[in-house]
Amino acid sequence: MRSMRFRTMRRAAARGLTLVELVIVITIIGVLTAAISVGVMKAKKTADIGTAKTACNSVKSATLLWKNAHPDQDCPTVDQLKKERFLDTGFLPKDAWGNPYKVACDVDEITCTTAGPDRKEGTEDDIIVPPPAEPGK
Repeated sequence: MRSMRFRTMRRAAARGLTLVELVIVITIIGVLTAAISVGVMKAKKTADIGTAKTACNSVKSATLLWKNAHPDQDCPTVDQLKKERFLDTGFLPKDAWGNPYKVACDVDEITCTTAGPDRKEGTEDDIIVPPPAEPGK
């Protein structure tokens, strides 16, 4: 009896996977990969937006320093801030989507903007530092 069970187990182990079992395993792996990649892509977009906001804050701070050093001049460009070393030389002048950072200097406020994920200026997803004030607040 014991040898018969041993022989049956040995035969099952030698047989390997059937084609149906293999297709099921591959399908499960594909479904898991798709589910995970959706979450990863959403997290990457959120991280890219956060990185762009941080970079805009750096540009704004560097522009404040530049304005203090050049009180009689207008607003600098990001390239000018890098050239004069107000921004680190490794600073990338474009966001994660390839849009350039833009600096605008008003009388009392410095604004850094970039077009955001859709690469179109003037849309809802534009990154603006500091964020515009909401109407009524």
